[in-house]
Amino acid sequence: MGIFGFGNSEDKEVLEKKKAGWNLLSAKIKTYMFVIAIVAEIALLIFLAKSYGMLGEGVPLGDKVAVVDFNKEVTQEYVNTVIKSLDKIKKDDAYKEVLLIMNSPGGSPTASEELSEYLKEYTKIKHITMYVQGIAASGGYYIASAIKPLHANKNAIVGSIGVIIPHYNIGGLAKKLGVEEDDLSAGEFKKPISFFKKLGEEEKAYLKKQLLSPTYQNFIESVATNRKLNINKLLPFTEGKIYIANNKSIQGILVDDVISLNKLKNRINKNRKIEMSFVAIMPKNPMGLLGGGKVEMNINLGDIISPKLK
Repeated sequence: MGIFGFGNSEDKEVLEKKKAGWNLLSAKIKTYMFVIAIVAEIALLIFLAKSYGMLGEGVPLGDKVAVVDFNKEVTQEYVNTVIKSLDKIKKDDAYKEVLLIMNSPGGSPTASEELSEYLKEYTKIKHITMYVQGIAASGGYYIASAIKPLHANKNAIVGSIGVIIPHYNIGGLAKKLGVEEDDLSAGEFKKPISFFKKLGEEEKAYLKKQLLSPTYQNFIESVATNRKLNINKLLPFTEGKIYIANNKSIQGILVDDVISLNKLKNRINKNRKIEMSFVAIMPKNPMGLLGGGKVEMNINLGDIISPKLK
């Protein structure tokens, strides 16, 4: 027998078992800590990736509706971005249709025409629902009119069918500052407008004939065609006026259906007889009621004459 029990073979066996138990527990703790560290590191990487925009929102499985929030001025660059986004989901069978939410005060008449025609062709492949949430004025309405029926929030602004060339005469200020206009041009109408003097009657007649009237006529004809309206029925609403969507006089002419966005989504689900997932394919960038823009069709003339809607 060992002193104080030490050295006893039975006691040594107990100690060895305890030691093995502690080693096993220590190994388990280390394993758990390693797993926790890995999970925490992965979570951190995901958080950083989302923070820097490297990961988008998860796209749900099943049938989906692609949502485009058109919330900027109509420019060719922005229209190209919208078209590119729509092209990506055109052949994706998971996206059953498109919900285009219009929130634009207008912009380029050529870009408006391009997107309008693109959307009409697009409906041959996928159904598009058009909804005016805040404003569809001038070029914004040009685009919205491409899809029928046209749904709108009852307080949405629609219309502003008209053309304007803004002109500012800073001649008086320039004279005080000692600034003179001294450019060269060849051709009587090469420079029909100057910010250093008032427009003459001849220049006004020229610009109206060559730019305002043709652009205005194209605008009216396009809306009438899109809305399947007789031009004479549309003309009273083409004087550049804006309207609140639930105005009784424009029902069936500028607007077909007054409804909230949530109810419209529920209607889409009901028509599809299935719960659809509404997936934003265009990032939102709220711009307010008028977005700091004017509610009319503008043609700005600088060094190069180019129509533009603001």
